[in-house]
Amino acid sequence: MSMLLDAALRYAESGHPIFPCEMGGKAPLTPHGFKDATTDGAQIEAWWEQHPDANVAMPTASLLVIDVDGADNAWPDDPAKVLDLASGAMSLTPRGGHHYIFRQPAGREWGNTAGRIAPKVDTRANGGYILLPPSIVDGKEYQWGEASTLDEVAALPEPPEWLT
Repeated sequence: MSMLLDAALRYAESGHPIFPCEMGGKAPLTPHGFKDATTDGAQIEAWWEQHPDANVAMPTASLLVIDVDGADNAWPDDPAKVLDLASGAMSLTPRGGHHYIFRQPAGREWGNTAGRIAPKVDTRANGGYILLPPSIVDGKEYQWGEASTLDEVAALPEPPEWLT
């Protein structure tokens, strides 16, 4: 079993719907993109049998992902806020950025934004998706931050109050 298929199945077993994206990129390989995401192991195995090097993607419905682009991006510049962001799951992106993953608070419906929070800081929520480790873009792998994993959605914390 490939590392990518193994990861896709583990995410699905934790209740996260998964779908494949192109090898080395972010374009979905399913007819309806993130709308085809599933936790069905047989479907996931069929996708990766057809595309063994496909990247692993997850829709961000019911989540709030803070996407901080670039290794030189110092946002947020407040150490207390950096610690707040670290309370959620965090993945390191191939270009030196970070994905901070939280669950959306009950009764909130967030969409995607680009640069609204700060320059080079986007959000992914309802109607969006992200790649998950160990997906590869530009020859570099997405990785989980130190002591970070993607738990079941219910186990993820809500975003810090200052962010909402």
